[in-house]
Amino acid sequence: MTDLVYHDEFVKHVMSPGHPESPDRLRSAMKSISDASLLENVQVNLYTPQKASLDKIHPIHDEIYLEGIREKSEKGGGFYTMDTAVNSHTYDAALLAAGGGIESVDRIIQGSSSNAFVMCRPPGHHAEYKRAFGFCFINNVAVAAEHLLNDYDMQRIMIVDYDAHHGNGTQHTFYSSNKVLYVGLHQDGRSLFPGSGFPDEVGEGVGKGYTVNLAMYPGAGDASYKLAFDRVIDPLFESYKPEFLLVSVGYDGHFKDQLTSLGLTTSGFAMMNSRLNKLASSYTSGKIICFLEGGYNLDVMGKCTLNLLQELAGLEVSIFDDSYNESETCTQYTEDLIERVVHDSPLF
Repeated sequence: MTDLVYHDEFVKHVMSPGHPESPDRLRSAMKSISDASLLENVQVNLYTPQKASLDKIHPIHDEIYLEGIREKSEKGGGFYTMDTAVNSHTYDAALLAAGGGIESVDRIIQGSSSNAFVMCRPPGHHAEYKRAFGFCFINNVAVAAEHLLNDYDMQRIMIVDYDAHHGNGTQHTFYSSNKVLYVGLHQDGRSLFPGSGFPDEVGEGVGKGYTVNLAMYPGAGDASYKLAFDRVIDPLFESYKPEFLLVSVGYDGHFKDQLTSLGLTTSGFAMMNSRLNKLASSYTSGKIICFLEGGYNLDVMGKCTLNLLQELAGLEVSIFDDSYNESETCTQYTEDLIERVVHDSPLF
């Protein structure tokens, strides 16, 4: 059974009128799920999370920083950066999102569910230890990973982040650890926020080699991402043999997304989800949790969310007819990039 982790508070967090990271993202996703009658399917369980306790978040975020989010929310709102702001619901929504990840870990390990999709707002992978950044406040996937490390004594957790924007916060959290392998597939930081996630960012100390970044050329689509799975993701699973898989899901790599310049289609996302799910079956006994990060085209949000939930629940995955032709320049760039990444990593 797949848990769809959702709370009504997630749509009450609003940063500003017209902001791309809007409640309509979740409304579109939920409509697509409902229209397909997935909530009536016995393989899907709509799960309502509780707020994470602060002691679970403090290893990932500074106490004073978290208190500042609470105070701003209680006062009705405030800005952190020009595009990242809170309203009166943000603090509670962020705690519920983090709690959803923690509870998903517990439920999967206890056997209450097979896997989970935490369909949350606000997203989390840009949030740093003391900094709200890139629409993010609490790093949900990092909190879940820390919970696995601290409370279940896991030694090998793999995080795959295929949001179009590099997950700087997640990378920084585990940059010096060999217990978390972070793999980012994203648009090259020379052409997109947050301007990080380059191939030479590989970790430090005992964590050297346990950060892998595939910074994709603008326009890279299904062909490039398939190459990345064939030559990087699959071999990393075989080498690292993770005990648990966490995925930062971002649909902003779709060619219709207004904030990015990548070329993925709905079929490309379905391919990645299918392969990650199969890899989880092979290496982690199916233990996989997906966390919603970005994705700003509402139609794409609905279709890709439906596909992800179908994949996790073991149902037939709907096929949509969007198509995009990746240029030979993109594909060749990806081939060269992969050669460099594989050459420089001790895990291959």
